[in-house]
Amino acid sequence: MTAAPPEAGRDGPRDRWIPWLIAAFFGVVVLANGVMVYLATSSFTGLQTEGPYNRGLAYNRVIEAERAERALGWDVTVEFAPAGDRRGRIVARALDAAGAPLDAAAVTMRLVRPTQQGYDMQVTLAAEGGGIYAADVELPLPGLWEIQTQIVHRSDVYRTTQRTVAP
Repeated sequence: MTAAPPEAGRDGPRDRWIPWLIAAFFGVVVLANGVMVYLATSSFTGLQTEGPYNRGLAYNRVIEAERAERALGWDVTVEFAPAGDRRGRIVARALDAAGAPLDAAAVTMRLVRPTQQGYDMQVTLAAEGGGIYAADVELPLPGLWEIQTQIVHRSDVYRTTQRTVAP
């Protein structure tokens, strides 16, 4: 008795879906990549650093300014207290190295929207005594804001940056 040879060219019913599965896998990959390309190109704001080459050349001056600020030993805190939709109060407290309040300083802040251009604001804080400076602000948009603070007292300059979220 001899065994009958298998019929050539006849696939089993279980094997017919494998090419379709492979094609579907690559179809899903191409579709996912297409969605990612669309999202990347439609959401890019074009925001970039202005003059990156010149900023790179001036980096040593930035490092030296930071060293000078640390040598002052000032204790500066900046807080944003929300007071409703897109409104709030910014308070800066400044103490010198001995812990005495820094009075008669010029305190300015630049409020920067890090993800969108055209919404940056300049704010000058009013002295309230005891090294406290404050201003009420109304931001054009809710969300993430960067507060860039500059304090000038006599000939000394101190800068600090922090981020906050406005409701």
